[in-house]
Amino acid sequence: MTDSNLTCSFCGKNRSNVDKLIAGPNVYICNECVTLSYEIVVDDLNKESAAIEDSFYLPSPPEIKRHLDDWIVSHDRTKQLLAVSAYNHYKRIRHNAGSGGLDLEKSNILLMGPTGTGKTLFAKTLAKKLNVPFAIADATTLTEAGYVGEDVESVLERLLVTADFDLDRAQQGIIYIDEIDKKARKAENNTGTKDVSGEGVQQALLRLIEGTICKVKVNSNKKYSEEFVEFDTKQVLFILGGAFVGIEEIIQTRIKKTSTIGFGATVIGDEERENLHLQATHDDMVEYGIIPELMGRLPLLGILEQLTEDDLYNVMTMVKNNVLHQCVELLRMDDIQMIFKDKYIRGAAKLSMERKLGARAIRGIVENSVINIMYRARDLRDSGITKIIFDKYPDNHYKPLLVSENGEERVDTDYCLF
Repeated sequence: MTDSNLTCSFCGKNRSNVDKLIAGPNVYICNECVTLSYEIVVDDLNKESAAIEDSFYLPSPPEIKRHLDDWIVSHDRTKQLLAVSAYNHYKRIRHNAGSGGLDLEKSNILLMGPTGTGKTLFAKTLAKKLNVPFAIADATTLTEAGYVGEDVESVLERLLVTADFDLDRAQQGIIYIDEIDKKARKAENNTGTKDVSGEGVQQALLRLIEGTICKVKVNSNKKYSEEFVEFDTKQVLFILGGAFVGIEEIIQTRIKKTSTIGFGATVIGDEERENLHLQATHDDMVEYGIIPELMGRLPLLGILEQLTEDDLYNVMTMVKNNVLHQCVELLRMDDIQMIFKDKYIRGAAKLSMERKLGARAIRGIVENSVINIMYRARDLRDSGITKIIFDKYPDNHYKPLLVSENGEERVDTDYCLF
């Protein structure tokens, strides 16, 4: 074949119609196709680079706190603590801190507070805002390696799974370990048995939290040819949480020891006793049974106060995706408008306070009041009902109001509270 008969294998143009034709093994490409290919590749690389930049966007502490405010009520000091800690942690990672001679260590966090105050929700919401992988473990299921139960390293496997087996992303994720107080070191005992589920777990957590390389099983994923990968935990942010029931007695004893005797002695009233946990220190945690080495790796202590009735009211009215909004949306799917009046919300908040389970009780309280309605939703709609009004939290005598398409109102005589 002569030069004049050669054509571009991509666009088909003849040699005489282009400036240059580059030869390859049984293939030719013209200068125009080379230019076009280059532009396509550069454009794709720019888009990929922009996407990576976006995924690495680090919000400021006020931005993080505002996001926490959308999902969690109260606890302003703890929100600021978490926002600053997370910001500094990922700022250190993103800027490769330490290369300038300073070794900036990470500050892991211990959250302490009564049940239902939002410890787990704090960790989940923080990870969601930062767009990092998140894994949660229950400390009560963990044991030392070699004993019946889950090894502490198993939580790393969960983190790797949530990161879709992207090792680099997983190594910059957040791990929340709940109920760490249940692993408190037992008082000196004379049984001579090893505490494999208490202090032993704390000891096993030490190296993970401080930063170590662990072998994590990945044989269920085809991305890796090996059965295990090496997982470096030095960039993982650890948040531990616990209710620490009974720590008030330790705090009270400490306060009494430091007070004077007689008229100058510190007297703790009932109201102060309920909020004694707000005065907890790292030393109180050690006294409770958390080993000093572990507390040393948890320099930040976030203490959550007991939620008030007003706080629980705000949980149902101000936070995003609250249970009332969810119930309204579920009934809307059946073409029924559900209305909860203020008196209903106040009643639900009061009942939640009585149960002393914090925000955790709210879902059950609300759902128990609407189960009967949801059970009959289709029948109610078929009978012409378009609106249901709860103007107070129901009891055994109260019945919600039904409103039909023509505006007629009647009491729901078939209603019952679960």
